[in-house]
Amino acid sequence: MKTRFALFTCALVVACETPPPVADGGLRDAASRVDAGPISAPMCVALAVTPPSPSCEPAATDYAPGADDMWEACVSDDGEYHRVQADISSVARIMAYEEVRSLLFDPSTDPSSETFLAARLIYQRDEGLDSRVVRRYDPHYDVPEGTDCSLAGVPESFPDYCVGPAQIGPRILAAFASGIDGDVELPRVYAARIEASLLTFLAVSTYKESLTCTTSAKDCDSAYAYYTGGEEARGGLGLAAEVAAVDPLAHDRAWDGALALRCWRDLDAAEVATDLALRDRARAQYDRAITDGLAAVLRSRLVAACDAEGGALLYHWAFARVLGTFLDRAVREQDPAAADSLAGELSNTSPGDADITAAVAALDLTLTCP
Repeated sequence: MKTRFALFTCALVVACETPPPVADGGLRDAASRVDAGPISAPMCVALAVTPPSPSCEPAATDYAPGADDMWEACVSDDGEYHRVQADISSVARIMAYEEVRSLLFDPSTDPSSETFLAARLIYQRDEGLDSRVVRRYDPHYDVPEGTDCSLAGVPESFPDYCVGPAQIGPRILAAFASGIDGDVELPRVYAARIEASLLTFLAVSTYKESLTCTTSAKDCDSAYAYYTGGEEARGGLGLAAEVAAVDPLAHDRAWDGALALRCWRDLDAAEVATDLALRDRARAQYDRAITDGLAAVLRSRLVAACDAEGGALLYHWAFARVLGTFLDRAVREQDPAAADSLAGELSNTSPGDADITAAVAALDLTLTCP
């Protein structure tokens, strides 16, 4: 996209349960069926397919491998990520994401009930994606010290912070349940919700692991793997592949951020890190690039919705509504009015009621420089 921005059988798996309510900005459906009747096109008047190309310069405090910057020489200076441990368990979860992607994430096709079931089996493997989604919290949000998202009632009290158990997990399980049930008009819409929810999980995980790396150095490996899938030489699977396809600059800067994180932990190698100022510089650099990359993914799907119709249009719209809700915080930090505009358009259940030009303009106004 941006040239700069280059845009059943429940016993087989687990006991059947009704997922808890999802605090996700009104994305729940009142019914389990998706209207497959005539679908009105969204408003896409004067939509720039290619986003603006502002002059983006790295912050003076940013890390770049081997560069003459404000960082001391460190292990990352050769441009490769040097693992803290040889084996990174998080890589297997990115492989699972890729397996689910190959089964479900196609806007042109409705997956079968059996395909949804196979994908859920992958999602719920031991120590797999689901095992981490249900405990994922988002350190972007301030909560009282000691808040534990695993305790009853806490996710409902802090749904943004306890994003995994409060939002991502219930939405994914509800979408799987609807797809497996098969009594829906457009199963691909539920696949779209799963895709956007998993990308949200991967993005949150990079930020969370970059924090807990303070007390557990191997979590820097997880922060790297949740973005790159454990790939080398600036490659990437999962989230990195999605970002690289639409925003090569953000992908490149995300790699610099991952290397910055590893550089900090090399320079601050005690069991419990102490240079928190350097840590926060690295974390901010990594997070800024990933956020920009996610905005490019969202923009590309909104543009795709303008060129789609029928089930493909609804797929892109369902995806955009989930990912756009997650990005609200980042947009709102830059421009509350733009965030209100984006949220207002994405609140529409039907894409025919939305002004995609306005939604894209909100992204272009705020999330522009990785």
